[in-house]
Amino acid sequence: MSRQITINKEQIFTEISKLIAEGKTVTLLTKGYSMNPFIMHLRDTIIIGPWKDEEIRKGTVVLAKDIKGQYIVHRVISREKDIVTLMGDGNIGLKETAHVEDIIGRLYQIKRKGRTYQTEGLTWRLYSWLWMALTPLRRWPLGLWRRLYPQQPLR
Repeated sequence: MSRQITINKEQIFTEISKLIAEGKTVTLLTKGYSMNPFIMHLRDTIIIGPWKDEEIRKGTVVLAKDIKGQYIVHRVISREKDIVTLMGDGNIGLKETAHVEDIIGRLYQIKRKGRTYQTEGLTWRLYSWLWMALTPLRRWPLGLWRRLYPQQPLR
């Protein structure tokens, strides 16, 4: 007989923050569509770990608590001193803001269909650069993507 345990999101992310602050990495199953097509809902797992200040730059994917109090895994699109602007790869204009001190960790790896992609690897960096360059034109490839892979409601 299985038993369901409910833990609120704040408790989970507090523990994740502690582990990363200790220098450990955390593996998470992704939930949500904001990072499509590179990180897929309930299919990919991501490895988040400690970060250094110089790593928080345009293109880096981070786990952060934004100024609205939401926990998000999004890409840094700009940084002005201690303020970062974030946007999901699956978004065409929605941006979030976070303070650098509210960044919990940065993305190290993505595990998808038995393969592991290092964020410092050539494949990930090339795809990331290309996708960021396409930001003004993302509407069309994302529209096609959503027709091929319809989004299911999140629970």
